[in-house]
Amino acid sequence: MPRNLLLLWIFLAGTVFSLSAHAADPVAEFPYRIDYEGWVTVSAMVNGKGPYDFVLDSGATITATFQNLADQQAFTPADRAPIRILGLAGSETLPAIIVGDLTIGGQRMDNHVGVILPDWRDSRQTPGGVLGLDFLTRYTVLFDADKRMIRLYNRRAPVIDLPRGWSNTRMKAVNFGSGAGTLYRVTVDMHGRRIPCIIDLGASGTLINYRALRKMLTGFYINQPSQTGFSTGSRLRDIFDNIEIARLVQVRTLKIAGSKWRKPILTVFDAKIFEELGVDKAPFCLVGADLMTARSFIFDFANERLYVGPKAKRRLADAR
Repeated sequence: MPRNLLLLWIFLAGTVFSLSAHAADPVAEFPYRIDYEGWVTVSAMVNGKGPYDFVLDSGATITATFQNLADQQAFTPADRAPIRILGLAGSETLPAIIVGDLTIGGQRMDNHVGVILPDWRDSRQTPGGVLGLDFLTRYTVLFDADKRMIRLYNRRAPVIDLPRGWSNTRMKAVNFGSGAGTLYRVTVDMHGRRIPCIIDLGASGTLINYRALRKMLTGFYINQPSQTGFSTGSRLRDIFDNIEIARLVQVRTLKIAGSKWRKPILTVFDAKIFEELGVDKAPFCLVGADLMTARSFIFDFANERLYVGPKAKRRLADAR
């Protein structure tokens, strides 16, 4: 191979991905960090003030603020019905308020109407807000786990030229009714059993119900404190700071598309949200940030595809 072609091949192999030629550049690029007990966290301006911390929640249809941010802003009531918000352990119906203008990475949400969520307990730091699908679905969204950067692309541009090690799967938009609205579902292979799941960055850990556990009963291990540092019971918190006790298990393998996680730790709990979504009678799960942030990935909402990359080099370096 001529030297100049070899260098070109090396350059292309190191590229995370590119879009079609008319939209090769992102419309926005900004950093993220993992904070607030495992959530993807970005900076946002609200009505020209800030920056404030917002956590990304692909399991929430609406962008909301917490009370600590509302105390700093002059939000006014919105002329519409109250809005129902789901948490892992329950739901609440909250008054609609006019948040105003939000700016994330230079991209704006003007005249946004949302809700004010109650702050968490004093022992748990509370962010300024939650950034939901009403913002994310406007774009094709790349999470670069090595650089800890988010890139937003024109949602109509197809994802092409993925380097080696990437895979993709159907990410189906499903309307779960008035309580939850439209969320995105994928099929996950857990030790050879196919389980429908929602990709939920608002869950810091991956959550399965007991029906899913029974479906793959032959392939799980209950963690023992002397072996793993995990107990058989774990405190599970939701966005409303409700606390439940749940069981931790370890499965041999978990696959999304062609990407594999070995011996991941899962939380088993028949959370209220499964009933709210109408999936409590079948195996179901929420794939949380603990799995997704270990790799780069792409939400292609327009074409209903989820792309998953290889293990993040940064994550491996952090582990050492």
